[in-house]
Amino acid sequence: MGAHLSLSLPILILIAAIQSSFVPQIRILGGSPDLIMLTVLCWSVDSDLSEGLTWAFVGGIVQDLLSVAPIGASALGLILIVFIVSLLSRGLFRVGPILLSALVVTGTVLHQSVFAFILAATGMPSSYLTTFTYVIVPSAIYNLAAVAFVYFFVRQAQKRLRPNKQAFS
Repeated sequence: MGAHLSLSLPILILIAAIQSSFVPQIRILGGSPDLIMLTVLCWSVDSDLSEGLTWAFVGGIVQDLLSVAPIGASALGLILIVFIVSLLSRGLFRVGPILLSALVVTGTVLHQSVFAFILAATGMPSSYLTTFTYVIVPSAIYNLAAVAFVYFFVRQAQKRLRPNKQAFS
């Protein structure tokens, strides 16, 4: 896990900094692209479960440190996404654009729903219907639009870091 942590920490800190500084400028309604979730999802598609879980945990903690959310709220949703990706990719030889798009939508809904539930459980008032309509749906659209770019950069990083292992096509 140490190698995964030393690799994921600087990358995810940089992505979290971009997400907290630049991404709010392009927000529509309450939704915005979730670069951390997309990075974790794309990375975990071509990694083993322990590496994906490391990325999910580190990404979630970094994301929560830059928000008002309780520490671990984002990590829980990201960890669930990695488990889903791991279950699906075990039975498949290739994750294509359609499955990746489905994972993005499912991951966005799952991550945002877990996050909303945790916020509600900690006393922050919210309505799930409002959250779904004004945050989750626009975020899913943004994430679908951004996944190709994130996937490209994640794949390039994986190729450089794992020259002997072929990333998925």
